[in-house]
Parts: sequence; structure tokens; C-alpha cells
Amino acid sequence: MTPIELSTRRRVTGLTSSEFAKLFVAIESKVDGENIQWDAADVESWEIVGPPATADQHLMDTLGAAQEFVATLAHQLYQSAMPVTEGTRLIAYSDNLTFWAEHPSLGGMPYALWNFATLQAAEWIRKETGIICELDARQPLV
Repeated sequence: MTPIELSTRRRVTGLTSSEFAKLFVAIESKVDGENIQWDAADVESWEIVGPPATADQHLMDTLGAAQEFVATLAHQLYQSAMPVTEGTRLIAYSDNLTFWAEHPSLGGMPYALWNFATLQAAEWIRKETGIICELDARQPLV
């Protein structure tokens, strides 16, 4: 994976370099049966110089897991919002602390993934019903 490809794929998830790095290093990795230790600084530098070959599959797995999480969450948000009315509002977050305070079971998951899922659910609702849901942006706790 080239530095540009890594950077582009990370940006498509809506994650900052730091958020992606935290997610990346949180998912356990083994290369040739041995645990590999990478940290956020490693991942951030790979957007400049490129990742080592041993990290490529782990990067793809991490990006895939993020996309799968967003798709699953979007489906759940869609289902919980149905049936919609003109007043249906979906919640978005402006920071991790507020998101984690309202969803402690998702602690550690970046709020950007939730927001992408919310936007996806809103788009499905719009396509199916013609109703445009408003986003209720939660203000930061701090």
C-alpha cells in the first residue's frame, strides 16, 4: 500500500491520522504467528514513507473492519429510526468524549465512524421515504 493510498483510504473512513492509528494498534496483529507491536507514530509516518510489507494485510483488515462497523451501525440506526416522520432527527457528535458518554459500550471507537453511519442511515431513509432527516449535533461536554 502506498502512502497516498493509505492516506486516501484513511480519509474515506472519516478518521484523523491519530484516530486511525489508535484503531489500528487496538486490533491485535500477528505476522508469521508472532505478535507485532506498532504505535500511532508508526502509522502516522506511513502516510509519508509508506508502510512496511508486514503491515499491509493488517492495514487492509483494519480498514475493512471500520467499513463493516459503519455498515452494521448504519443498518441499526436505519432500523431504529423507522418509521420516520417529518420530525425524525438523527444524532451526530462533535467529539469523542460526548459520544463515549452517551454510548459507553462504544468507548474507544472514534465518533467519526458513528457520524458516517448516521449519514448513511439518513441517506437510506431519504431514498426510501423521501423524508430528509435532520441531524441533531450534540455539543461537546467540555
